[in-house]
Amino acid sequence: MHLLSNNLAVFFCFVLFAFQPDKKSVFRKAISFKTDDYAVAQLVNMRLQDNIPENFEANLNIPVCDDKLCAPVFLNVKWDLAGNYLEFDTIPGHPLTKFDHKRFSKADYVRLQQILKDKNSILRVLGKNDLVDKSVQLKATTVDAVSGATPATIKNSVIEGAVYSCYTLWHFVNGSLADSLRAFALKNYSEQIAFKLLASSNFETQLVAIKQLTNQQYIQHLNKLLNVLQQSSPIVRAYLINKFPIPFQDKTLNKQLVQTIVTLDNYSKSVFIDRVIVSKELAQEVGNLILSQISAFDEKQQEKFIREVQKLGLPELNQQIKEYFTSLN
Repeated sequence: MHLLSNNLAVFFCFVLFAFQPDKKSVFRKAISFKTDDYAVAQLVNMRLQDNIPENFEANLNIPVCDDKLCAPVFLNVKWDLAGNYLEFDTIPGHPLTKFDHKRFSKADYVRLQQILKDKNSILRVLGKNDLVDKSVQLKATTVDAVSGATPATIKNSVIEGAVYSCYTLWHFVNGSLADSLRAFALKNYSEQIAFKLLASSNFETQLVAIKQLTNQQYIQHLNKLLNVLQQSSPIVRAYLINKFPIPFQDKTLNKQLVQTIVTLDNYSKSVFIDRVIVSKELAQEVGNLILSQISAFDEKQQEKFIREVQKLGLPELNQQIKEYFTSLN
């Protein structure tokens, strides 16, 4: 009987899970984007899932060169809410093609993603006239046309036979459109968007959210920000450490912050030491907490902390430091 009951419970749990309604995605028009490279404006939408902003998306239909060798690009492209490129997906019936209308291989698609994710690509400083070496001519087999070869200087930054596609897509996803998308998100900014940005693995995206925070929000969302601090890049860590409105009035928050800092890399610990010793008030409030965790800092950091506290003239804290190190001997 118990076995039957358990099996029924499992069955009903499965049924409930299986028939959970999917989260509903809706699209809201964000911006129409147009350049001289294509006649028709490309519509970019903000995707919302259960009414929560998720990302930006566009179904592209753009030409990539001025001759018959390049097929138009049909592609679904996604950006995060800070306007940073995320990924692309093909549109059914419209595979990407290379020179002479050869289809992209799986390796080409992987390489294209790498190219589009590279914000420092040489493509950002090139013009279309720099993309082919016209002294070397390649003849197509499927159309009556010829094209120049790919210069050796850019071969590592493009896909052979799809130079114009790489160039056009890179400038579309990483160019001024990215700034426009970020501006749209900030114009429609909300706590939901802030949390989505903070949850990103992209430190540039996290910084967009962090820079919008008020002192009160730093306190209100401290736990979430401490998670970001632990998981993010040194750049984000340094920015957060310097922007936290410390000392917090709630002393337990100061303790929580110090306990997080001591788990981080040495660079972040040094940034924190520098932040704390800028004033008597801050050193007085947070210094004793650092002292309780002093073994987590390296020798140079310890020496700097002690030296600067002495300069600030904090007799009580200096006495605590003296007693601490005396107890170690």
